[in-house]
Amino acid sequence: MIQALLPLLQPAMGKVLDLIPDPKAKEKARMEMEKEVQKAEGSFRDFVVAYEGRGDQVHWTIQILRGSVRPVLTYLLAGAFIYGFLTRNVEQDTMEMLWQLNLLSMGFWYGERAAKNLGVNFSKKKEEK
Repeated sequence: MIQALLPLLQPAMGKVLDLIPDPKAKEKARMEMEKEVQKAEGSFRDFVVAYEGRGDQVHWTIQILRGSVRPVLTYLLAGAFIYGFLTRNVEQDTMEMLWQLNLLSMGFWYGERAAKNLGVNFSKKKEEK
């Protein structure tokens, strides 16, 4: 169980390792930690593959369902927003919610970097006047 948490704890453990005064001991501990984290990540991947099955080992209907969830959700959200924008018979609060859901969906689908390249600002910091 603790091995599954190792990748999450790696940054904190790295800071603890920085407190070791001896550079050789610090480097040895860091190498051992990285080896254990890689081992934990590998065993977790093996567990997931054993639990869910590899993509080519599951039934074709499951493959279609797995591959269709994100596109269908994205099309529904984008379609609802476009419908509300074009017809103007959707409440303003609902349009704001749809906009935010579309940003989340597109951020998940294409990544935060693509959204930032489009000029979307995710931070809530207000500029001081």
